Amino acid sequence: MSGHDLDVLVIGGGGSGGFTAATTALKSGARVGMVEAGRLGGLCILAGCMPSKTLLHGAALFKEMGVPGARAYPRLLALKRAVVEHLAGGRQRAVAEKEAQGLTLYRGQAVLVDPHTVQVEGRRLSAGSIIIATGSREVWPPLPGIEGAGCLVAEEFMDLPELPGSLVVLGGGAIACELAQYAARMGVATTLVQRGERLLSQETPRVGQVIQEALEADGARVFTSTELVAVEAGPEGKTVRFKQDGAAQSAQAQAVLLALGRRPNIQGLGLEAAGVAVENGAPKVDRFMRTSVGHIYAAGDVTGQALVVNLAVLQGQIAGYNATHPEPRAIDDRVLPRAVFTDPQVARVGLSAAQARQAGVEFLEVEMDLAGLGVARTYPQELRGFLALRAERMSGRILGAELVAPEASLMIHDLAVAMKLGGTAQDLAEVPYIHPCLAEITNYAAERLAHMLRRG
Repeated sequence: MSGHDLDVLVIGGGGSGGFTAATTALKSGARVGMVEAGRLGGLCILAGCMPSKTLLHGAALFKEMGVPGARAYPRLLALKRAVVEHLAGGRQRAVAEKEAQGLTLYRGQAVLVDPHTVQVEGRRLSAGSIIIATGSREVWPPLPGIEGAGCLVAEEFMDLPELPGSLVVLGGGAIACELAQYAARMGVATTLVQRGERLLSQETPRVGQVIQEALEADGARVFTSTELVAVEAGPEGKTVRFKQDGAAQSAQAQAVLLALGRRPNIQGLGLEAAGVAVENGAPKVDRFMRTSVGHIYAAGDVTGQALVVNLAVLQGQIAGYNATHPEPRAIDDRVLPRAVFTDPQVARVGLSAAQARQAGVEFLEVEMDLAGLGVARTYPQELRGFLALRAERMSGRILGAELVAPEASLMIHDLAVAMKLGGTAQDLAEVPYIHPCLAEITNYAAERLAHMLRRG
């Protein structure tokens, strides 16, 4: 490595995966550089997790207080911007601290010239190892009229100076559902158009149905199983034309939000010059976060895997470690909880029933409704949700779960810990859960599952 300018160079280090990779590599005493073309902070801080959660929490509070969304919006927008500035400032300070410890920050667009060389704004840098962490970008579908219709992506929508009176959301994933519910609760006439058969199509069908019911209860219109035809801009607003079950449909609104997913941000990166193989639009990586070129790694959204921060951080740790150590570590993402922050929230961990079957694992599963809990009666509103819990038939070890509940993102962690420690349904059944609380659903479901396992 001594013949290179740096031991490790991280491309796109301002986000969670890249910054973690850089700081992990720095701990080994390596000469580490980090290239960032944009603002430090990454998607989560600047335009994803944190601003959207601020808006979601605010919308729920103002709705409960009976404050009209248009009146509350200036305060909420100011809060959202303050949150982003605070957290981005924190990332900037963290980078400055690492610079004092030896990290070198390069500003500009990075392009791979060969397997060991990166060009940054006319300057060439060579590195023994390279870590790609350039994140993801919005998907723009090849839809007639979409380019000139003035559609918004999430970052733009969340920073509008004024709320639109009406909104069409294109998409049915986590971002689409979260922002559609936020808009509806702020009093925006909201229509969501999903191409797939159900919302949150990567989850089980019942999850999508519960979330659709929740959105509709908040006043949103939801169309599923659609085929997008065109987007048109006119003097009275924008019109989205689509088909549903072969019948022509349309939705008109002041604004259209594109939330059709994100793809790895590799355009113009020069992967081909470095010999890095691309599969399904992402650098192909193994369990050591290595690409097809042994000394080039990738971490975070650019890998095309789950777009969640906890996975990006885990991948960054593995990439940063393996780039600086001869004996590599494999990533263990078996226990990776994730959530969608609608109301109710959606959370899951481990193997789904379909994944367990595909893996040839014999298991038993129990499903329990949230409404069956005694504590559900103590809430003034109807509680929507359920827990699906599954365990391996022979060992009783917890394999995975889906949870839909008001605080599912918190409640899923006891299942994640149980899985991490190899816990069984009987182990969970023996935990003396607090009564009355929503988390008891895990305890009760585990009791049923343990009983089923004993009976064989």
